[in-house]
Amino acid sequence: MNGFFWKDMKRSFLNVGFFVGMASVATLLTAAVATGTPPGRIRSSYYILFNVFGASGFGPFAAVFPVLAYATRFCEEYQSGYYRMIFSRMSPTRFGRIRICSVALSGGVMLAVPIASACIMAYILGVPGVPQGSDEGLLDGTIMLTYIVKYGDWYIAVGKTVLGFLFGCVWALMGFLFAVWIPNRYVALIAPFVLYESMWIGLDGIVWLNPIRLLRGDDVGSYPLAAGVECVYIIAVSTVTMAGLVRRYRNG
Repeated sequence: MNGFFWKDMKRSFLNVGFFVGMASVATLLTAAVATGTPPGRIRSSYYILFNVFGASGFGPFAAVFPVLAYATRFCEEYQSGYYRMIFSRMSPTRFGRIRICSVALSGGVMLAVPIASACIMAYILGVPGVPQGSDEGLLDGTIMLTYIVKYGDWYIAVGKTVLGFLFGCVWALMGFLFAVWIPNRYVALIAPFVLYESMWIGLDGIVWLNPIRLLRGDDVGSYPLAAGVECVYIIAVSTVTMAGLVRRYRNG
């Protein structure tokens, strides 16, 4: 079923939802860079990045975008009965593995590319390295200062891109989970956002489980820890999704 894998992967990227979602994220992040960058390249790159991830409209709505790409595809397959034909050609477990990969990758790439671009713009328009001048002390007491001194600026940019990718994977898969268990397109689109907001508020005191803190990484105190927790979320959501697909298969 390698043919199905590549076709499914292609469909997960070449659709209107993917491009609309990526364009929306890129617009929000680019606007945050533009508004947070004074003329003359006089501010630290990290002053700009703080505006991008902490003061822009991206964070509160970040879970909305990954779902747009391919998470709700199963709703259409269920409503049309096409999923029965798929299950007649392959097991629900094999289908689940393929679909989980395509949904996760499309959601992850949707966020990773604009985040990487925003980091590059911050380094070009701002002053990289340990903040100096009016921004001196900006990173005092943060893990970012440790990473810059120990590894260099590239570690921050790569770290934020990876965390953005994993975050996109998690919330795209969350949309797929709702699509499998409650195959209604509107539920699959809205429920992940409601859950995201609930976790953001409810887990405010547990930063290493809070989704928006994991996306930023800085508050957790360790980018590898934040990435590890995101991976645990991916495994947990994928497991529940797979159980839903097996249930659909058994119920016909």
